[in-house]
Amino acid sequence: MGKVNGKSKGNNFERTIANMFAERFADYTGIPQSFRRNPDSGSFFGGSNVARVETHDTDWAIYGDLICPRNFNFSVECKHYKTAPTLNSILKEDVSDWNKWLKQARQDAKVSGKHMMVIIRYNRTETLVMFDKNILDIDPIIYYRDIEIFTLAEVLERPDSFFFVEK
Repeated sequence: MGKVNGKSKGNNFERTIANMFAERFADYTGIPQSFRRNPDSGSFFGGSNVARVETHDTDWAIYGDLICPRNFNFSVECKHYKTAPTLNSILKEDVSDWNKWLKQARQDAKVSGKHMMVIIRYNRTETLVMFDKNILDIDPIIYYRDIEIFTLAEVLERPDSFFFVEK
């Protein structure tokens, strides 16, 4: 079996989530493709480039991995990896990838004025969503540090008003 290109896998996952969101919210937005993959995946203003928000016009900046409707409440990060963290690392609240992703997602959410949403998929597992505590009014399946984790299927059952600021 050949080696999987991680960047391609990540891009495909971002596209899959964008298409899923576009379909889920098509009635609300009235636009068939209201979500799409960010070709920069947040790299221009994200990560080590965050200082650019002080030196560049950010009126039309895109943060995170998805280009979302302007009134969408969240900055979205998408991660697809082969192997899930160990139960022990989750219980010890020391999953280095999660810590890195959460830092990145919080940074993008802060500069975009939105909440963070980190969508994670591991091979042969359900897709998970991370939010800061108290974003959802339902019990999470996992608590990790100061975040709560839900299944994506459960999150997408929430009403449109959870996802959007009224126009």
